[in-house]
Amino acid sequence: MAGCGNSLLGDDGFGPAVIKSLEAQNILADHIGLLDAGTSVRELLFDLLLSSTIPKRLILIDAVQHSNVLPGEIIRIDIDQIPENKVADYSLHQFPTINMLKELRDASVIDIEIYGVQIDNIPQMVKPGLSKPVKKAVLKLCNLIKLKVYDPEFISCNRESA
Repeated sequence: MAGCGNSLLGDDGFGPAVIKSLEAQNILADHIGLLDAGTSVRELLFDLLLSSTIPKRLILIDAVQHSNVLPGEIIRIDIDQIPENKVADYSLHQFPTINMLKELRDASVIDIEIYGVQIDNIPQMVKPGLSKPVKKAVLKLCNLIKLKVYDPEFISCNRESA
């Protein structure tokens, strides 16, 4: 499980905040790895593409800017429908990351899931800290992930991207 984003840019730090919260709760099974990928998701995916050993499942967590979604709302994103726009240049949602995700999915047996939270604010200058709605979403997504870990059939989320 990898949390993507820059903790120094407001709501873009959602992914790392979820990973930090899950680590603090210390309740996940031993076979689950948690990684604050920061802004290095491309490097992580590239390493997975070249690796002879890959995980069975990869869960990516990031902040998104999606139309018709309220700040703090969590969505499950289909790889084939990832929006190509996001505020920052290092976004999970920019090329070539999308191509690497599709290649990983198509060339292997890896199950890739992406969860995003609708941002409220990503500042233009360094300003750490999540907005109130995104901060609330951290615990909510942690709870969804815990349900998913202990009940693999659970796939519910506020809404799925369309």
